[in-house]
Amino acid sequence: MRAAVARALELARGGTDRFVLELPTGYGKTSTGPLLFRAFREAGLCWKAIHVFPLRAVLHKTLKEYVTKYSDISFTYQDGDVTLTEQGYVKSADFSIGDYILTTVDSFIHNLFKAPVSELHRIAGRSRAIHYHVPFANIYPSCVFFDEAHISALEESGKASAALEAAVSVLAEAHVPVVVMSATMGAWKKKLFRGFKFVQLGSRDREDSDTIYVHDAEFERCVSKIRYTVRKINLENVAEIAKRKVKEGKRVLIVYNNLGEAANLAKKLGGVLIHSRLTRTDRQKAENELAKADIVVGTSAIEAGVDVSFDVLISSADAPESVIQRVGRVCRKVDCNECQGEIYIFGEQADMFLPIKQWRLPYMEGSYISLLRSEINRDAGIAWLLGELSKFIYIPPDVLKKVFIKAGMSYVRSALVEACADESCKPESAFPVSLDKANELPIDKIYINGTFEKPPKEYNISWLVSAVEKYGDFPKLVLKCYVEGLGPFC
Repeated sequence: MRAAVARALELARGGTDRFVLELPTGYGKTSTGPLLFRAFREAGLCWKAIHVFPLRAVLHKTLKEYVTKYSDISFTYQDGDVTLTEQGYVKSADFSIGDYILTTVDSFIHNLFKAPVSELHRIAGRSRAIHYHVPFANIYPSCVFFDEAHISALEESGKASAALEAAVSVLAEAHVPVVVMSATMGAWKKKLFRGFKFVQLGSRDREDSDTIYVHDAEFERCVSKIRYTVRKINLENVAEIAKRKVKEGKRVLIVYNNLGEAANLAKKLGGVLIHSRLTRTDRQKAENELAKADIVVGTSAIEAGVDVSFDVLISSADAPESVIQRVGRVCRKVDCNECQGEIYIFGEQADMFLPIKQWRLPYMEGSYISLLRSEINRDAGIAWLLGELSKFIYIPPDVLKKVFIKAGMSYVRSALVEACADESCKPESAFPVSLDKANELPIDKIYINGTFEKPPKEYNISWLVSAVEKYGDFPKLVLKCYVEGLGPFC
């Protein structure tokens, strides 16, 4: 067991009910969840656990891992994706089923703040009753783990960070144990997670007022056997470098936060492609091929959802937190074997990454720690709104509807709708897309409750609300074209 994980378990057993695990990529933070649950349960602090993930892909992978590894715990999931149920996993729509429920941040936030995800169509429609007390009744006796929290906190609009802040505040007031996990949080963490203990790696064991530094000598020894080289390249050289490295017998990960260009690269190189606009069937096929693929190409959707090790990373110079997460996929298995990690960065901001020598130990000289941002965006309006919602035991449905619409039909991001690769609009042949990105898709028609309609001139909240009020369900977007394995490209 890793030293920092052992220290976290001591905190849980000792009654510390709020702490942040800021530990490097590949340290095993996510795998710690069930162990923390056992420790909190032994201490009498909770009898259920809710593990909150930023991405569905991470949830799916982790659920399968947990079910195999921890036979004494009953695992279920709360997610709008029905494909897991088809694979034999149990769904818990209101957190009532199972000892340990895995969910997404969108689902958890809405369930916490009186907008249960299974009833969003009722909230936006003409319903007289919303059963928001049920999910909260199951949250209250639980311990809650926020995984990869930096993804929500760093969302540019500030809506997700405000929702995370409000959730942490409400849970703290209710004395619900909360653990936050991430590898890449800057100085902003002290403000967002005020009152928490922080567990980090350090050059020696020590404590100050709010931080516990753990020296993990074994991890440090193993990580010291990883040698990174960082080089700046031009975009036009990406394909040539990838081909050359594969010929050398190396596995290559390419991350380019441009969906069209990423798809073109994957097609040109014959690599596995992963991005957010693949149907659930195609996404599952791609994930099944990851372990044996020589080349994997993806957008930012790949950063936290892939637990596979590569020899080479070729990445666009995006936000430092994103690039650090990507580098964490190179020589990922810290097994004390020698490993040479090659990093190639392209783009205007590539120079900032060249001096970095240490990508796993933030306390060492030459680490990435100076690149992490100190401030994050925060939507003060959403923070206030969610705070007010939490104060009332009962909110009339018409008032809740007005609040939900004013928030843009989501407390976390832009409203989500389903985009379908064919007219069947089955979940496995569809993918979720933000309403504000719908105009980027080649949409042929709208499917809703068994009928087809012409697409609107503009995809906005007014159109979405009107459709739900008329048909009692959310509309789905039927694409003109979809290329299997690549995405919505004509």
